[in-house]
Amino acid sequence: MKTADYLVADNLIRLSFEDSIDVKSSLPSFKDFEIDYNPEVEAVLNIDLTLKSSNIDLSDAKLLSDVSIVWGDRFKFEEVADYYVTSVENSESKETELWRMISDKTFKNSKIHIKATELYDSNILSWMIMVAFGQRVLSNNTALIHSSVVENDDYAVSFLGKSGTGKSTHSRLWIGNNPGFKLLNDDNPAVRVVDQEVYIYGTPWSGKTACYINKKLKLMSIVRLAQAKENKMEWKGKGVDSLVALLPSFTAIRWNSTIFSSMLSVLENIIERIHVGQLNCLPDAAAAELCLNEIKKVNKLEYE
Repeated sequence: MKTADYLVADNLIRLSFEDSIDVKSSLPSFKDFEIDYNPEVEAVLNIDLTLKSSNIDLSDAKLLSDVSIVWGDRFKFEEVADYYVTSVENSESKETELWRMISDKTFKNSKIHIKATELYDSNILSWMIMVAFGQRVLSNNTALIHSSVVENDDYAVSFLGKSGTGKSTHSRLWIGNNPGFKLLNDDNPAVRVVDQEVYIYGTPWSGKTACYINKKLKLMSIVRLAQAKENKMEWKGKGVDSLVALLPSFTAIRWNSTIFSSMLSVLENIIERIHVGQLNCLPDAAAAELCLNEIKKVNKLEYE
C-alpha cells in the first residue's frame, strides 16, 4: 500500500491505496495540496482506495437519499449498521459494478471501492473524497460552501446563490471592474473559523472552472445574490436572517444530529464575526461596483 497526504483548509486528508492506482493521474486537481507524508501527524480523515468490488450486504440498508444534483438518479446514500454507504453509477447503462464509498458515522475513516474502467476518465473519486471531507471537517470548525469567491491578496468575498443565479457571472464582473481582484474558487471553497477570524480557502473542487488554488485569506463578507430589475444591497443582522441566507449553501447530512449540529455551530461562528448581505442585482458592472463599495463601508475599509 502507498500513502499520500493532502492539506486542504488546514485539514489533513490521508489516502492509502494499492500500488496499481496512480493517484496523481486520477486526482490532478489535488496537485498543489499534496504535502510530505508524516506518520506522526494524525489525519483529520483517512481514506483507503481499492480496485476490489465491495461485498457489503445492503439487503437491510436504509435508503436516506437517491437524488443528487450531480448524478441524478444514479446515486444512492444509504445507512447500514455503523456505516454510511455512498454509491454512484457514472454511465447511463445499468451495470452491476458501481463506485461505492463506505464511511463510519463520523466520516473519519472511509473506503472507496473504485470502478477501474472509470478511474482516470471521470471525477467520481474526487467527488467522493469531497463528500467525506465536507462532513468530517465540520467537527474541526471547517465547512465546504457552495460559492464563487474573489480575492485581492488581502481578503476575499464569497458569493452565494441558487444554481443559475449568476455567481460565476458576478465574479467575472467583479474581477473585470474592481481592479486587483482575481478568482479563488468557483464552486466549493472551504471556510474555517480560527479564534476570532474567519478564513476562506481554495480547494481541489471548483466545479466546471479549473481553479484549484491552495491559498488562505481572511473572509471579509458573504453576499447572497438574487436577480432583480435594479441593483440594491441590504445587510442582514447577526441572527436568523443571516442564518437563512447562509444555510442553503452549506452541506451537512441531516440524518446525523452530531454532524448537523457541528454545521450549525460553524454557521453561528461565521455570523458572529463577519457581515452577511444580499445583493439584488442585474448582471452588470454597476452591481459589482456597488457591492464592493458597500463591503468597504460596512467593514470600514479605506478607499484607494
